[in-house]
Parts: sequence; structure tokens; C-alpha cells
Amino acid sequence: MLAWASSIVVGIILLVVFGDKLSDKIVEVAEKAGVSPLVISLVVISLATTLPEITTSAMASITGSEGIALGNALGSIFANIALILGLASVIRPLEAGSGAYENSLVMLASLGFLMLLSVDGTLSRLDGALLLGAYALYLRWLYRKHFRKGRESGAERHTKATVLDYVLLLIYGGLMVIGARLVVYGGRNIAEALGVAEYVIGATIVAIGTSLPEMTNALYGAVRERGSISVGNIIGANIMNALVVLGLASLIRPIPTGASTLTIVLVLMTMLPMIAELKRSGGLDRRIGVYFLILYAVYLVLLFSGAKL
Repeated sequence: MLAWASSIVVGIILLVVFGDKLSDKIVEVAEKAGVSPLVISLVVISLATTLPEITTSAMASITGSEGIALGNALGSIFANIALILGLASVIRPLEAGSGAYENSLVMLASLGFLMLLSVDGTLSRLDGALLLGAYALYLRWLYRKHFRKGRESGAERHTKATVLDYVLLLIYGGLMVIGARLVVYGGRNIAEALGVAEYVIGATIVAIGTSLPEMTNALYGAVRERGSISVGNIIGANIMNALVVLGLASLIRPIPTGASTLTIVLVLMTMLPMIAELKRSGGLDRRIGVYFLILYAVYLVLLFSGAKL
């Protein structure tokens, strides 16, 4: 048991440390390639902070641990709102900015599309392709909506990415794959030893561990009074969790979704009030933060008690 727990801890450390290094390198290479700052903030940063979830769920799917793959993605969505935004808004009320409400509707639509594809109890390979296709449409929408503004605000770059930049991308990515493999190995064996479903381990221990980059960004944004960073990154990461993380994982191997009912219901119980508050006030205050944290505590109790909706 100690070896399996150590495997999870070491794996999460590798994911967080080298995920951070990889995200910095991705942003650096994107800037050298002339990608606009707006596109970097809307897409590249969210991709970078979601890399632990992408890597872990993909590895779980490859190794036949579909419960961990599903739990990691949905548990991360819930942890991002209930735990991370809950903590951040309790520390300091978050002013989210004008674009947060609009993008939060995309976040809700991505979850709704995921639920629609899950009604038959399985995310098939076709469903995975449709989820990835939906994210491609989202990127196209962002491109058409913000391209001119991004070009006007972007600075000209005269440097190019070097061979070393791409080598480091491969090294950091490889170390993240190793970290993901360790997390899945430890989580799978602990679940079997304790008689706990893989989904529960994926939705709690693994999801919280792989969400640490989002937590760091959100808490930093709260402390520095930059609520748009906290909320914007969480919205982008949740869209990517629903469409890219589960899209890629189910494309690798079909994923049974029967264990996800409780998580999806509670995600909606946080997502809908969050969207309503963003529309009403343009931010999240301490009251909704406390509500989020209470709901997350209830979620943990229900999951580990084996409750089903």
C-alpha cells in the first residue's frame, strides 16, 4: 500500500513539476511562432494547465483503467469549480471580466454535449471523435471572433524556436507520461486493495492531483486581485476536460459512463449558480465560494460512502 501511495505521489510531482515546465515552454514556442497573446491566453494556457489531466486519462485508457480516465476528467471539472474557485473566491471575491459569462455558456454547452453522448451508457470512439470535433469548432469560433483583435495586440517576433526548444518539449512530455503511468498504477492497485471503484480514486485523489496547476493559477489570481485569471483559466480548462480529455481517452478505448451520474449532477449544481452569478455581477463572491466548498465536502462523503443517485 505504501509503494502504491508513493507511486501516486511521485507521479503527481512529475506531472505538476514537468507540466509547469512544459506549459512555460509551450507558451515560449507559441510566442516565437508568432501566435497572438490573445490566442495564447484563451487556448495555450488552458491546454498547458490541463496537460496532467490529458496525459493521465489517456494513459488510464491505454492501460484499461477506464474508471480512472472518466473519474479524472469529471472529477477535475468539479474540483476546478467547487474546490479551486471555492477557495479562491473565499480568499478574495473574484472579478471575472466581461468575457467570462460568454465563455461560461460554452463550458455549460460542452458538458451538455458530453451528457448527450453519454445517455447510452458509453462514450464510444465515435463519441470521442465528436467531442474533439466540437473543440475544433470552439477554436474556430475563437479564431473568427478574436483574430483581428489578437493581430492588433500581438507584437512582431523575429526569433524562432530552436532545436533545443523542441527537444525539451519532448523530454518534459515524456516525463509527464511517466508521471501519469505512476499515478494510474498506484490508483488502480489501491482501488483494488480497498475495494473502492477506480472511478472514485480517479475522481478524488487523481483529479485533485492533476488539477494542481489550475489551483496554483486560481489562487495566484485571487491573491493578486486578478480574478479574470482565476475564472478564465478554470472555464478554459473545464471546456478542455469535457471535450479534449474525454474525447482523446474515449477515442483510445470506449469508456463506460454509468459511474458519472453523481458527479455530473453536482457539477451542474455548481456550474449553473456560477453562470448566473457571472451574468448578474460579473464575478464570484465569498458566499458562493462557501457554497462551493460545502458542496465539495458533501461530494467526498457521498463518493466514499458508495452513495448513488
